[in-house]
Amino acid sequence: SLPHSLFFPPFLIEPFPTIIAPLLLGRLLVRTHPEVQGKDAAEWVAMCPMEMGRYADLLLNAILGILIFYFPGGYTWRLFLAMAACHMWIYSFDHFRVLRAIPACTFASYDIEFAAQAILAPIIGIIAACLVLKSNCEPGMHCLTGPPLIGICTLGWLVHTVIHLAVLNYVIPMFGKAQPEEDPAKDETFTTLSSRMPCSWFTANPVHCLRSKHKYKHSPPCSFFVVGKEQYMKTNEKIGCHFEESSK
Repeated sequence: SLPHSLFFPPFLIEPFPTIIAPLLLGRLLVRTHPEVQGKDAAEWVAMCPMEMGRYADLLLNAILGILIFYFPGGYTWRLFLAMAACHMWIYSFDHFRVLRAIPACTFASYDIEFAAQAILAPIIGIIAACLVLKSNCEPGMHCLTGPPLIGICTLGWLVHTVIHLAVLNYVIPMFGKAQPEEDPAKDETFTTLSSRMPCSWFTANPVHCLRSKHKYKHSPPCSFFVVGKEQYMKTNEKIGCHFEESSK
């Protein structure tokens, strides 16, 4: 049926092209090509990093669900049950990916989340436009045709979008956590931070690591940061390298 064809198949098959197939192909390539070794071999069998494409998937699902209101409602409840089931599957799949598959991820700001919520405003506004359309010529309501009807539907969409964005920008922040009066990281220094975080400007710069080893002859040289290989990094405080996993 239409609801299942819209939602379920793309997400049900997602694990195969995103996890299973790349892993099997990577294993096959590494096993059959002895020249693929070291870092290259590890990258062939590692999963792609986590990215923000899931926001687009969810926004597209919302658009598909809302547009169905423009059509006769014979199977609307089935569509939204399918959407709910699909989102539970997405959550479970992403939960597994984060804990078991992806090498690492760091999302350091709220900007993308806020942008997704803002993009949702005009999408939800389509419901207001649909309500204006469906109430046309109902008892006690407006009765328009042609461009005037299109105009009033657009007005309904615009009013909702403006109010939605205003609430998102001015009302929602009122219920958030207050900013601390004192910066909790005011005593943080590069030394204390880099002793906990393996990735820094020095360790993430391959040229700097090569220069440390071959030109300046540091002992130990600056260790190059590779996700999953942090246990091999060595401390050398004289050159700004403070992370060592065994010392944690």
